[in-house]
Amino acid sequence: MKISQYILASIITALGLTSCELDRLDYTEISEDTFPQNENDCKLAVNYLYYDFNTGWWDGVYAADYGGYQVLSDMTTDVLWTCWAWESDEMYYHQWFATMNGNFQNNIWDCFSRYNYLSKARNTIRRIERSSASDEAKALYAGEAHALRGWMALFLYDLFGPVPVASDEILDDPETFYYLPRLTDEEYDAMMEEDLLTAIETLPAVPEATGRMSKGAARMILLKYYMIRGLFEKAEKVARDLVAMEGTYSLQSDYNYIFSKSGNGNNEVILCIPSTNTDSGYNNYMTAEVLPADYPWAEKAEGWGGYVMPWDFYNTFEPGDQRAENIIASYYNKKGVLVDSSSSAQLAKGALPLKYGMDPEQTGSASGVDVVIYRFSDALLSLAECVVRNNHSVTSEAVSLVNRIRNRAGLPDLDASATSNYDSFMEALLKERGHEFWLEGLRRQDLIRFDKYIEYANQRIENANAAGSSYFKVTDCQNRFWIPQSFIDESKSQIKQNPGY
Repeated sequence: MKISQYILASIITALGLTSCELDRLDYTEISEDTFPQNENDCKLAVNYLYYDFNTGWWDGVYAADYGGYQVLSDMTTDVLWTCWAWESDEMYYHQWFATMNGNFQNNIWDCFSRYNYLSKARNTIRRIERSSASDEAKALYAGEAHALRGWMALFLYDLFGPVPVASDEILDDPETFYYLPRLTDEEYDAMMEEDLLTAIETLPAVPEATGRMSKGAARMILLKYYMIRGLFEKAEKVARDLVAMEGTYSLQSDYNYIFSKSGNGNNEVILCIPSTNTDSGYNNYMTAEVLPADYPWAEKAEGWGGYVMPWDFYNTFEPGDQRAENIIASYYNKKGVLVDSSSSAQLAKGALPLKYGMDPEQTGSASGVDVVIYRFSDALLSLAECVVRNNHSVTSEAVSLVNRIRNRAGLPDLDASATSNYDSFMEALLKERGHEFWLEGLRRQDLIRFDKYIEYANQRIENANAAGSSYFKVTDCQNRFWIPQSFIDESKSQIKQNPGY
């Protein structure tokens, strides 16, 4: 089976190679029997797998629009909303159902369709293992592909639960059409552990380049999966392994530096997507989604004036919390006129969540501040959570871990009331995670894990209905999204719908 010209172009684009560097190869002869052969081929094949984790503003897994994982996740919680309405209100008030139409339905279809990536990554792994590259190179690049497969599998499981995954036997028989059911949770566990434990064993502690997979990134993906699954004993072990990597990673002294242009490459970040301020598909458009057109930043920066942090959540920050410094409640525009909630349709719904600092080189809407995926602070707070869950009581270790995060934000230690019992500590921890990770796409899974996702949604619905709306109340079935009906039909009903839809 020949590799398509599209795939070849994507590989070349991902590498940023020039045409003269490719003249020595005849790419018309590349097939699965001849590619990959050597170490450079293996790297090319893995680079292509990174392409799916692009940013942009509408079509990537980490795009800045409603279909991007971080926005899709946070927009269904209390931390993110927009002044644009459209499907953002459907998301914010959980007004979704299996037979709905429109852009939100299309976004969910796009997300579920990515289960095909798991087969693509598996085939890449097998071809690397069959290549004539050195054993060291095969272990490195196969490990990287295992980690990338685990990353996509985490994304899918978080949104939908288990998805269909083709076995090696099925992949070896591409001429036969198989109707694949979804894996069981136990089968999915085994797949995730096989991929990510292999990656942890073979990947370097420090990646070859910013944004590439490493031991820490693979551990973080496995940790997030265990947390979603409620496997807290396994999660604690992985979290301890991550915390033991302090030195490779550290807690930055300045929270806002992490999300600045000068902070690109800082070692609190375990995994990120490197961004450029040229239109390349690898841009940070989150700033443009938030930035009002009249905001007095770099004159050539463009803002679309949409996303907000609802006032109810904004008001939960303690005075002096440095994590709220870039959440803007009011500002003086380019003409020197005060803009606040009484004069701005955007600020009327919430504050401006400018998570990412100004890129001085930004022209238009594309920022070159790296998109942060996972951070060392998450390992610390996850360990605190696991320790308390597994011990069924508050420990000094857990309290100390949370206080490290609070102190970095300029806040005092947790007060005695927050550490007096299990429930009070867990409430304080959930609040701390919300303040630490706003606009990083973690709020939805956190609220689900703490059994608050549906409760908070129904509170928003009650408040909106009291003001004249007529939204329906929601249930725990919405802890997962629906499976688009077209996939169920195409599978001859081998794919089963999530319960409640």
